[in-house]
Amino acid sequence: MSKSVCYLSRQYFRIHLLHSQHKPFLRQLNTGNGQTTTVISGRWRRFWRSWVPIPTSVGVTVLAVLQWRRLQRNRSEEPRVGVAKDWEVTCYRIIPCRVFSRAWGWLSNCHMPASLRSYVYGLYSSMYGVNLDEMAGDLTDYPSLAQFFARELKQGVRPIDLSNCVVSPADGRVLNNGKICSCHVEQIKGVTYKIQRFLGEVSWRPTTKPQVDMDCDTAFVREVVRPSGSGTDENDNEVSRKTRKVVPEGYWGGIDVVRYLFRPVEEENCITEDWEEYKAQLLTDPRNELYQTVVYLAPGDYHRFHSPTHWQVKFRRHFQGELLSVNPLIAGWVPELFNLNERVVYVGEWEHGFFSMTAVGATNVGSIRVHSDKTLHTNTRKWRDGCRHRDRHMNVVWSKGEEVGEFRMGSTIVLIFEAPKDYTFNVGPNQRVKVGEALTCSSKNSSDCCK
Repeated sequence: MSKSVCYLSRQYFRIHLLHSQHKPFLRQLNTGNGQTTTVISGRWRRFWRSWVPIPTSVGVTVLAVLQWRRLQRNRSEEPRVGVAKDWEVTCYRIIPCRVFSRAWGWLSNCHMPASLRSYVYGLYSSMYGVNLDEMAGDLTDYPSLAQFFARELKQGVRPIDLSNCVVSPADGRVLNNGKICSCHVEQIKGVTYKIQRFLGEVSWRPTTKPQVDMDCDTAFVREVVRPSGSGTDENDNEVSRKTRKVVPEGYWGGIDVVRYLFRPVEEENCITEDWEEYKAQLLTDPRNELYQTVVYLAPGDYHRFHSPTHWQVKFRRHFQGELLSVNPLIAGWVPELFNLNERVVYVGEWEHGFFSMTAVGATNVGSIRVHSDKTLHTNTRKWRDGCRHRDRHMNVVWSKGEEVGEFRMGSTIVLIFEAPKDYTFNVGPNQRVKVGEALTCSSKNSSDCCK
């Protein structure tokens, strides 16, 4: 392009010379004391002022565009920050996040003087972008930070989409959604968690044969042994010290036993046969597929969560894990983050079959409360060694849009459900959603999410 500009400049200069009848562009002026000086003629001065700025500005613009493209190319070629290594995750887990979270939970429940509420809550709202116009009450109506976090909204500010769809269970940002194509599910683009560890064994169906269970931190294979009193509503499938190690017959041949016992879970591969078997246990109709949606609640969002559809809750599983941050930056750095953190999984059925809704704990989440599950207690002292999760059979119907629980600060909701193969999503990653807005729709012309 610079050659073209130079060529046009020469042509224009040549034509201008012809039109000026070869008049010189320099004139000799007498200064009055017998000396002369050379100056630019008026014709050349007009030519310079009228034409030269045009190619100059064009050239500067071209150079700026080329420089911008070069910078963008270099930026796109820069290596992205990879996922955390095992030792980095270990160091992160050493931080006593559970202690901090319990301390924050105690502090947030302390009574706040009425004279300070407007100032403190107003400062918090300005820092995190809380929409105070949607609150049902006044700032002075909340005696503690915890109650302000779990504030109610005015009637009608969150209309529920009543069409045949799954609606957003919370206000927040969609981290990821789509069809589940393997046992490794994306918690955020490029970083995954394993669905078998996230939900645990499929023991909520009476027809399910006994499964093997995995310890939270290392790949010890354990057979589940039900404690005495099995069949009660609460803790009927708790993995306790009564577990015994089980290794498949003939496994020891040619295998490094020590390496097997202490191999980190994160290194497990997704074996197709195991995934297909687990998927078949979840699905009620083999013609359907599994889908997921991850919604992240920021500290300034509305902290109550609602039922995304009309379904029957039959089972609850409570994993007491870590309380690491679920901020999108951390979720994009720590693999298996959702499996490491404390979480409460509610399992049941809806019109298309299997449906689950999981509330994931996080740093400084005072507690997770579910209105129809009074026995649930989160953010507590560590359970005894060997106790991985606590289960409870339930029989509760949650209506679409019904308020079912609350966080005592920001966290994450994960939906994993069964639906026909033509099921599609109305929203995509990084999109903001509010309670009651449609997340999915049923369409016969949907494209395959795995492509």
